[in-house]
Amino acid sequence: MVTESGDLQRMTMAELAREAHRVGIANVEHMSTQELIEAIEQQRETNELQPLEPPPRDSWSEDTSMPRGWENFPG
Repeated sequence: MVTESGDLQRMTMAELAREAHRVGIANVEHMSTQELIEAIEQQRETNELQPLEPPPRDSWSEDTSMPRGWENFPG
């Protein structure tokens, strides 16, 4: 359920909390409505920039099981 920014303005706090959890925001209990809307919008932008899948296996470094460039990836 991807909603536009204007749709967020019309959502209840419960709906905003569900949308926040859906996009990856964990702690929403103490956020105001506006803070929650801004956090959802920012998280959506972040999610759009992150790759959903790692690069293909043929792009991985020879000496590691990790894709090239992921050697210093936290976690």
